[in-house]
Amino acid sequence: MTQLTDATADGGVIRRQLDTNQEDPAAQLVEVIADIDDVEPMELAPIYYRIDGLITGLFSSPSPLEANAHVAFSYEGYRIRVHQDGTVTVRELAS
Repeated sequence: MTQLTDATADGGVIRRQLDTNQEDPAAQLVEVIADIDDVEPMELAPIYYRIDGLITGLFSSPSPLEANAHVAFSYEGYRIRVHQDGTVTVRELAS
């Protein structure tokens, strides 16, 4: 489950922590954006086919102690960066 309670806003950046052991990490990202926008996850565009394989691979190998990898992409008006330790940063894209 995505940890929502420890989110912080810092200069327009929102931070969240994903559960890297969860089977469907992309679904957690949709939950994060839905929470930020105060909408239901089903109201957002599908994300699975866009980045799921990348996120799953990021969490599988090599371990976070051996690498400092991240994936960055745009989704639903936000720039999202997912780090190998499960940390997610979200920044609203400029209009």
